[in-house]
Amino acid sequence: MPFYSVVIEGAHFPARVFDVADGPMGFYTTRFVEAVDEHAAELAAVELIKRELKPLLGEQQVGEVNPLMSLDRISELQKLPATAPGSGFTWFPMND
Repeated sequence: MPFYSVVIEGAHFPARVFDVADGPMGFYTTRFVEAVDEHAAELAAVELIKRELKPLLGEQQVGEVNPLMSLDRISELQKLPATAPGSGFTWFPMND
């Protein structure tokens, strides 16, 4: 099975994830996955991200906008990088 580098963009995540942030937050993150095709790689990456975010976010609170995740880019790889990160996010405040 091929390997993929999957870059996901998140939008409208609640600022309550951060003590000092105010307003909706967005993020970029990369996940490296093994999958049968690009579609399966995207789904696998989103599932990994959901599992990582669940403890941070908890349940959605009344009045919060639904957070979104979308594919930014995907690349097929011959092999996984030796130092491929498996977690983490680059967060930024959103200007709605």
